[in-house]
Amino acid sequence: MASSDIVRLSDDILLMIFKLMYEEHQAAFDDYLQKENVFISRHWDDWGDDYDCDYEQWQFELADLLSSGNIDDSPPRSVLSQVMSVCKHWHSLLSQTPSMWTVLEISFREGAAALEHARTFLQRSGSCLIQVTLLWDDPTWIVPFDRDEIAGEGGFPPTSRKEIMAGVHLGMVIQELYAHVHRWREFTLRTTSITHTYQALSLMSHSSIHPVRELDKLHLQFVHNPRHAAHYVNEPLLFPGSAPPVRDLLLFGISWAWPSPSMMSSNLVNLRIHYNAYDNEDGGNLRTGPEVEMLSQFLGALVNLQTLALEVNLESFDTDTIELPRLHSLAIKSGSMTSWAVEFLQNVQMPDLRILTLCVTAEDSDSAEGLLDELVDLTNSEDSEGPLELDELHLFNFAHCTHAELLHRLYTQMSTVKTLTLGPGANADNLALAIGLLPTPYGLSDLPLPGLQTLIVFDVPKHVVRRIVLERQSLAGPLEELYCRYREGDKNEGVQDDWQHQVEKYHRIGRLKSTRYTDVVARRWSYLV
Repeated sequence: MASSDIVRLSDDILLMIFKLMYEEHQAAFDDYLQKENVFISRHWDDWGDDYDCDYEQWQFELADLLSSGNIDDSPPRSVLSQVMSVCKHWHSLLSQTPSMWTVLEISFREGAAALEHARTFLQRSGSCLIQVTLLWDDPTWIVPFDRDEIAGEGGFPPTSRKEIMAGVHLGMVIQELYAHVHRWREFTLRTTSITHTYQALSLMSHSSIHPVRELDKLHLQFVHNPRHAAHYVNEPLLFPGSAPPVRDLLLFGISWAWPSPSMMSSNLVNLRIHYNAYDNEDGGNLRTGPEVEMLSQFLGALVNLQTLALEVNLESFDTDTIELPRLHSLAIKSGSMTSWAVEFLQNVQMPDLRILTLCVTAEDSDSAEGLLDELVDLTNSEDSEGPLELDELHLFNFAHCTHAELLHRLYTQMSTVKTLTLGPGANADNLALAIGLLPTPYGLSDLPLPGLQTLIVFDVPKHVVRRIVLERQSLAGPLEELYCRYREGDKNEGVQDDWQHQVEKYHRIGRLKSTRYTDVVARRWSYLV
């Protein structure tokens, strides 16, 4: 019998294999983060109607889902830990290769072991730059109601021992990591407890012997709560004494007053803010400061900003002219559009803006026509020196805009728009907005959105979609892409199916990941055959 030799892979090849395995783990971790929001995503980025249920009902629904195991799963176990347990050689190889230890993910579910996890990671990562994700997002800590709504029932329940101890563990982990803040390249914190949020922000507002010089991405997310983390006058700011070169900043449920002015600098490229200013002042501006003025000052310094999402409630935006010369994409979502969004569009100059997303919340849907009036002025080439020339326009909850003449004027002036989304979520349907796309008897010179190539439309009757496809085709040629979701029912019976093949790519939308504008614009949905 011929002898056989066992061929041992070189360390370089082993490390390549381990890196590929870790990439698969990262994909599984991302899927986990998405799954965690299956039930509670309706509280993710909205106000108003989503909170119209009593506190006892919320607790009952959550307890039922927890007991059935639908949420509250643990994150996938680290693949590096599993590989190190295979043999001594693999353990030695990995533990002595700092470049394999650049991504740290810690969950509150680790309990007291989270601190040792952080210490071991920091030791093994050597001097490498690191990416940190801390998940302190237990769904049982969510209180998706304003304090006044449950005051009659005795107010908020006392903080549980579990939540208190989790706060202790979070504080120790952040202190350990903060000693290495000069090595942070990315930092993400996701919390569901207002107490944990303030603890974390306070710890990161302490002075450090090491300046924050490498931080490229900072995502601070206090999710699933209408009560947000305000910043009080005379409180310290994040990373005092440093000027972090942050390019990607997300403040979700956290006031924009927490970052220092040096962070809001020309380095910033992507900015998303979700914050309800006038419902989170804790008694007025005497404690929180003039937040609108601070926001306008910050924005004025962001000369290299390319994407901006403002999901905010403000009372006004009366400010001097602000220039955002490189802004390419703007998204505005608010429950107080009439109070500030029109002023924002008037006072902010965005010559490079090509993508505009406007999402009116249900309780403020009557303000939609005021926004369209302003868009008419901004796109009028005769009255404006530099008219707005968009490539993409995404509208959500504009169903109350039934002024046919206003819509027609807007559509005909937007000759550069190639992609139009009439999104879901409106109290009524998008019928008026869709009918506005039909040609008039005056031919091509009067055609609404003459450059339209991609149409994404929800909640429009099938026969109207058919008319849009066939009637526009004779003047502007076929649409390149059509994504539509229309309601089944008697009104669709008898509508001929002679139009779908007139579109180069036709897709019928099935189940949405969510009705949030972020998911719809990114086309996160399934398809019907």
